[in-house]
Amino acid sequence: MSDVTVLNLGKTPTRTVLMLSWPAIVEQFLISMASLIDTAMVGSIGPQATAAVAINVSTIWLIEGFSTALSAGFMYVIAHSLGEGNVVSAKRAVRQSITSSVLLGTLTMIIVELIAPFLCIWLGGAEEIYQASRSYLSIIGFGMIFKSLTIILSSSLRAAGNTKTPLQINIAANLINIFGNFMLIYGTRSLSFGNFSFTVWGAGLGVSGAALSTMFSQIVSGVLLLSALYIVKTPVKLKIKGDYRLTRTVVSKVIKISIPVAMERTTLCLGQIVLTKIISGVGTIALAVHQLVNQCESIMYLPAYGFAASGTTLIGQSLGAKDMKKADDFAKVLFVINAVFIASLCVPIFIFARQIMAIFTPSAETIRLGNIALKITAATETLFSLTVVMGGICRGSGDVNFPLFLSLGGMWFIRLFPAYLFSHVFGFGVIGVEAAIGLDVSIRGALCLWRLKSGKWKPKQEL
Repeated sequence: MSDVTVLNLGKTPTRTVLMLSWPAIVEQFLISMASLIDTAMVGSIGPQATAAVAINVSTIWLIEGFSTALSAGFMYVIAHSLGEGNVVSAKRAVRQSITSSVLLGTLTMIIVELIAPFLCIWLGGAEEIYQASRSYLSIIGFGMIFKSLTIILSSSLRAAGNTKTPLQINIAANLINIFGNFMLIYGTRSLSFGNFSFTVWGAGLGVSGAALSTMFSQIVSGVLLLSALYIVKTPVKLKIKGDYRLTRTVVSKVIKISIPVAMERTTLCLGQIVLTKIISGVGTIALAVHQLVNQCESIMYLPAYGFAASGTTLIGQSLGAKDMKKADDFAKVLFVINAVFIASLCVPIFIFARQIMAIFTPSAETIRLGNIALKITAATETLFSLTVVMGGICRGSGDVNFPLFLSLGGMWFIRLFPAYLFSHVFGFGVIGVEAAIGLDVSIRGALCLWRLKSGKWKPKQEL
């Protein structure tokens, strides 16, 4: 087994999973906390500001999903190459991941700027949120190149077993984002601590200020991650001089993984866009509730994305090393540890749902509806997290069609029709939407348990 892998990072599979996963989990936690702080700051302006951000979120996820899909392909190639002990091949893939990031980021930037003036109208947003919504999306679009670099290069480092560098860079980016929010969202105001008062300058840009802060943080993280590939000691540390041209050998392997992942993400995000339109038809308050619940939900499932990233690395390196037993052990450990972590987060959130919602909005109606919606989400989140972890395992093994079909069936045949039925026909509004989502993720989680036990996720032969 190659000494450039992380398969023996700990003395047992459990310790290896925990040692590799904790930086990724902390990173996801920081991302979620920064997003929650961002939401709270915007939410303090009022439900219209929250809705102006919310109506763009699903489309942003859709567009960023292409970078996520590409990162999955490169992560697969890099992890398998290192599992085989082929460092030269791994470095070649990393260099091409940089080229791909820039090309894809440029394309997505152009797309976002083209649709920014029209998206709010297409999704049925109220006239009162149009200007703020348009401004938010347009500003976010200018950071897309750096967002693409962040997503893809973070995965390249994780595939090489380095989860700490993305964590450290994310800390810096999040601090910039929070500070930027504080200075750009609000106007100049007086702050008091005890008997001491002072004036703090603020740009007073509202929703646009939140977007600018996000864009600045993305620029910082993209530049730092690019620099880390040439500075930080890893098995894939690069020299500036090298061939960055895309090659058929690498691209063909990346595409075999990336296309199904892109289709999966597209399926989910298009479904989320349709869901946003369904919710916007209920009203601005409903849209604000859904956005706040989504933000709170990100805390509940954040360990799952850390475990999923580790799963792709560990399963990919194990299969690259032709060690099927180790891959099987890692997959089972990932499921068990993830379930324990997620459940421990969901229980207190379920209990204190009303108090949590009150942090993010002064609106009594938003808090009332959000309390019920958040309880539904907390009750089903552990099952949802299994789909996240299974996705990471499948990306490491090359079993990318199962997550695709699972997402396609769940979103379009289980979630959307009941969401419309419960919210509009039966009159349950946003609560009906959240109930439909809970039904969808519960069925998908059960199917992932079956997939793990069946062993069908393991490849019969390498791609």
